[in-house]
Amino acid sequence: MRIGIAGLGAASRLVLPYAGKVEGVTLAGGADIRPEARGQFTQNCGLPAFETVEALCESGIDAVWIETPNHLHCAHTIAAAERGVHVICAKPLAASIEECDRMIAACRAAGVHLLQGHSKIFDPPVQAFAEVARSGRLGRAVAIDSWWFNDWLRRPRLEAELDEALGAGFILRQVPHLVDIACFLAGAKAVRVRAMAGRWDGSAPTEGNCAALIQFESGAVANLNLNGYGYFDTSELTWDIGIFGEKRERAKPAARRGPLSAEQKYGGPVRERKTGDFMPFVGLTVVSCERGVMRQSPQGLYLYTDEGREEIPVPPYLGRAAELIELRDAIAEGRDVFPNGEWGKANLEICRAILQSAREERDVELRHQISVSQVTPHRRVR
Repeated sequence: MRIGIAGLGAASRLVLPYAGKVEGVTLAGGADIRPEARGQFTQNCGLPAFETVEALCESGIDAVWIETPNHLHCAHTIAAAERGVHVICAKPLAASIEECDRMIAACRAAGVHLLQGHSKIFDPPVQAFAEVARSGRLGRAVAIDSWWFNDWLRRPRLEAELDEALGAGFILRQVPHLVDIACFLAGAKAVRVRAMAGRWDGSAPTEGNCAALIQFESGAVANLNLNGYGYFDTSELTWDIGIFGEKRERAKPAARRGPLSAEQKYGGPVRERKTGDFMPFVGLTVVSCERGVMRQSPQGLYLYTDEGREEIPVPPYLGRAAELIELRDAIAEGRDVFPNGEWGKANLEICRAILQSAREERDVELRHQISVSQVTPHRRVR
């Protein structure tokens, strides 16, 4: 499988280390509108870099990993589908439900896969949570509590990265991770959302915190709390381990700043991100079941039951290799990918419902939800 990377900014640097290290997958090219990004890619990888996604998809690749700005996901996915190229598209899948529908329809008509990338469903602890929940060992999952405090609003941001209308901003960029985890672990359809959110940083035109309740048709509920203002990081509650399994150093937070120009953002030093030696921690998640409770340990899961605490090891963290393996195997086995476009659409609906509920101060009913069994009828949880 020859894969290209569309969008050679910060997000692509999480993908590139794995694109040439998965058996049966070969990195074949990249695309970006910025000449300096194309030049750096060609210099580092010895591969062609194109100015447009269309040109990349016409260069002989089999699949494209889309890491372009959120409001371009729809156009770039459709361009790939029309050229018979499979798609891995970073979350959120698109800027609107209507765009999701167009992407799903285009890929279905072309007979190519649409895989939601950058999903925490691929993380080994989340897979292990789900496996225990599905096994019945602790009974049904009844509550999922997730807390994630980070410095998202203090990182270099373009104006477009803070614009909700473009499918961006803190809620649409960060909440999808916790929504993915909650819906995957609950296993059932989400039915309604009640949320509150706030804007407390005048330099950033976006919500920076939220508290959301998601009710599922099984009776389970997810309680999500996020804060991106940077004063506190939940890694302090998780053995100083971050979202890539890396040990984090406690440091003074970066100064607040408003939106940057492209020259300001891309003209500074490159922030390298490497996976560490531990399990990835997307904040702190506690899963309450009928006969016990689960949470992550540095190398696996802790189960709390009537017998006390037990630690369960989990498989190694694969980083962004997991998406490549999923797409490769789905093509070889002639099955759908997971999470697919319908899953990404359901995720976006919940994230937008959180914003709507917070602004209208009411419950928001959900209409585009699916359960895990609907998108994985032929698979068991890994």
